[in-house]
Amino acid sequence: MNEGTKDRRRTALVTGASAGIGEAFATHLASQGFDLVLTSRRLDVLRSLAEKLQAEHHIDCRVIPADLTDPESPRRVFYELARDEIEIDVLINNAGFGLQKTLLTQDWREIAAFMEIMAVSWLHLSKLALPGMLERGYGRIANVASLAAFAPESPGSLYSGVKAQMVTTSRGLRQECLGTGVHVTAVCPGYTHTEFHSRLGIPDLAKKMPRWMWQDTGAVVSEAWHACERNRPVVITGKVNKMLRLLLAFTPAGLVERNMPKSISKIRARGRA
Repeated sequence: MNEGTKDRRRTALVTGASAGIGEAFATHLASQGFDLVLTSRRLDVLRSLAEKLQAEHHIDCRVIPADLTDPESPRRVFYELARDEIEIDVLINNAGFGLQKTLLTQDWREIAAFMEIMAVSWLHLSKLALPGMLERGYGRIANVASLAAFAPESPGSLYSGVKAQMVTTSRGLRQECLGTGVHVTAVCPGYTHTEFHSRLGIPDLAKKMPRWMWQDTGAVVSEAWHACERNRPVVITGKVNKMLRLLLAFTPAGLVERNMPKSISKIRARGRA
């Protein structure tokens, strides 16, 4: 371990920290004594969260507003950190969103922004953070993917594909870092109580589905962080989601593909009803 690391608290960078799983990760890491760097587009919400976590956990919490649909945002974030001599020991790649329309009907600029934040920005941030982690012999990277990574894509959607890419790429990155003290874990939650579905235009989805299918963000993060500390390549959070993953793995692909689009369409329709 680099001598300088012993003289400071470790610092975690959390993207998409203004709500949902990102906020829960920030809260969990603050409770563990990590200093924080929080990013998202919503500066007012970040500032409020930073003040709360500093007061409750007596840690330092820095806010850097960033729109990760902008290809230059990761570099700007790390330039600001380097300028102020802040080293990142933990990276939580959580920022993301879903598209309301299909590939054929969504505006291309929105698709390009989606792909930038979902498939590119987290890789760029990881590449910027890793050299310092490797030099110091300590690092944790948690990439928030989804149970959808193991499911067939619904018609015209891009979500499962980008999450599958995150899972497989995380596995490869973890292999490259084995034995260095740097851990990489892909986190795959299922339905979770966040703003995600509200932004997709189905705010009442949780009320229309069985409670046992849903997790709270705190439970997701607790299991995810435990898995990252153990350097597990992938963690599917929650017993129900683990069972669904096994079901998907052992069900013939053709059968899953024939039924999955219909069920997703029904869920969306039920959520809007």
